[in-house]
Amino acid sequence: MAEASSAKKTTLNDQERDLELQAFIEFQKADYHACYQTLQKLLKSQDSNPKVLHNKAVVEFYNSDLRRYDQFRSAMIQLTGLVGEIRTVAVKDRESCAAYVNQAIVLYHFKQPLAALKIMLAVMAHFDRLDDYLLRRAGIFTVHLLLDTNQPKKANRLLGMLQNRLGIQVYAILSDSDEDEPLIDNESRKDISELQFEEFRKEFRLILIRSNLLNGKKNMSIPLEDTSEYSILKGHQYFLGNDYQMAAKELSKQFTNDPVSVNSNGEDQNTILANNMGVIHFSVKHYALAARFFQQALLFDKSATEDTSTEKVEGSPLYCVGATKRPEILYNHGLALLHLERPKEAFECMLIVLNSNHNNPRLWLRLAECCIMVHRQEKQTQNTSICHGTVGCGVHRKYVLNPSPKTDVLDGDQSLAIPATTLEFGSLCLRNAVTLLEFHEPELIRQTESTDKTVAWDKVYEGVPCNPSLPMKMVSFNKLKCAVLAAYSYVLNTLGEYSLALKYAKQMLAMQDLPQSYLLLSHMYAAEALIMMNRPLEAITYLEPKFITELAGDDFGMRASPHWNINSADAARSVMNYNRAVVSFLIGDYEQAKISVSNCNHPLVMPYLKMLNVYQELLLGNYDKVQLLIRYDTPHLI
Repeated sequence: MAEASSAKKTTLNDQERDLELQAFIEFQKADYHACYQTLQKLLKSQDSNPKVLHNKAVVEFYNSDLRRYDQFRSAMIQLTGLVGEIRTVAVKDRESCAAYVNQAIVLYHFKQPLAALKIMLAVMAHFDRLDDYLLRRAGIFTVHLLLDTNQPKKANRLLGMLQNRLGIQVYAILSDSDEDEPLIDNESRKDISELQFEEFRKEFRLILIRSNLLNGKKNMSIPLEDTSEYSILKGHQYFLGNDYQMAAKELSKQFTNDPVSVNSNGEDQNTILANNMGVIHFSVKHYALAARFFQQALLFDKSATEDTSTEKVEGSPLYCVGATKRPEILYNHGLALLHLERPKEAFECMLIVLNSNHNNPRLWLRLAECCIMVHRQEKQTQNTSICHGTVGCGVHRKYVLNPSPKTDVLDGDQSLAIPATTLEFGSLCLRNAVTLLEFHEPELIRQTESTDKTVAWDKVYEGVPCNPSLPMKMVSFNKLKCAVLAAYSYVLNTLGEYSLALKYAKQMLAMQDLPQSYLLLSHMYAAEALIMMNRPLEAITYLEPKFITELAGDDFGMRASPHWNINSADAARSVMNYNRAVVSFLIGDYEQAKISVSNCNHPLVMPYLKMLNVYQELLLGNYDKVQLLIRYDTPHLI
């Protein structure tokens, strides 16, 4: 990164300019030892020149085979003044841009892409004043950061600016030959060698294809090269077009290029291929196969990166540091395990991802769903029979009914913030998700309603960031909000926080275009909270017969899954009638209760209906019928 050495400083005399040019030529030839000696001569008269100090640090870094990155990082920090957490960046002049770019590169390899992007956006503020040599590298790097942080619209706009500034022929970029049309105007490439130009051409072509794919251009032409880079992009194109079979076939090819490895390229080809195959199988609901591919990807990643560590002073080169894809793969693996009903293993995967993506509301919801699934699996093991046992014998025999489930209360010394698959920690996760959604919602609404199309390229709104998953627009945001509020209301009801459960159930009811499945849940959770707060007359208003009869079946059928038992309109109406019967008994309206019970004809509610029938007969004084119901349900106790 000796970009700054090509620029001229007016305070240099002729001899110093000659030394500067000589150092630049030696650097281009990769003769770093000679370049260092030349810079040492220049430093005798320019010992306080920041550009010379920067170039000396760059040459020393290259001379160490890119291994002394701690020393290089310290040198860049001294030149830029950016220490610790980077909140705002202001690049005062273009002469210092090279140092900022290099610090951003170090941050990127240390898995801090957002901090690196802040720096690069400040550098790009000098877009029109940067020389072509630096702009080519800084521009492509900024596009790469934007795509890695799921901001494809900004990346596409910046690519367009680079094409105009550098004179890049868009229609020639994807061709296999440059005989007819040059890719870049000769005037714009006079400062780089043919080898450097070919490297730039390949990099620009790959980044352009990737940007177009992420911006939804599914039908674009991709060069027919059987290399791993283009096959992965072609597979991505098939994947976006929902042609999963061709996507898998493309990734299974025999590639003509040498395998891409961490030691030579900073990425591992096998890791990426295994992860992408897992995503393809996940998309067609082959969750077991997807989980197997993700496990394989984790093994490949571990094998490829086990010798690289950010703790080494002179260990692996900088491009090997941070080469791991483990957080992204673990996120995918956790989702597959959650669909396989293995919530405890999924929880462990998600926790690791949380370290680097704690601002993702989707991730907090997934952690809560792991906790809820563990709770439901434990609940399914409970005895659902009417009778728990008997006491005495003969005419003195007495039946002991099953007690109602108790709400677990944690010991006061136990912290709820300790990660565990409990509903208490699930409640904390959902509270974080709600907080993040409330923080982003005003800006999302403002940007959605905005009609300004002339906004600057770096101000384009991409949606609510959810790295490593895609950002959310209004439709996906509302879907996530429904899911979070429903899960939060359920968890709070189970934990005995009824007033808060009612609050979030009402918030869900206030949402526009609420799907019927969530409409059903919001009514049920609101009614349950009111019943538990001894307000049955208010609760029954959420269980009106008119609302029950208007429930349609399309939405329930679409959401049918092993975790969603209410998969038809009949099931939904039976559940609501059962709840209405319970409330009617509580307020003493036995006739209405009987009508509601008679409408409960779905197998889903039968286990709960048994106990309700016993309660009904006890209220009416029909003890013989109670004994008969118990004997039918538990004949082994007769």
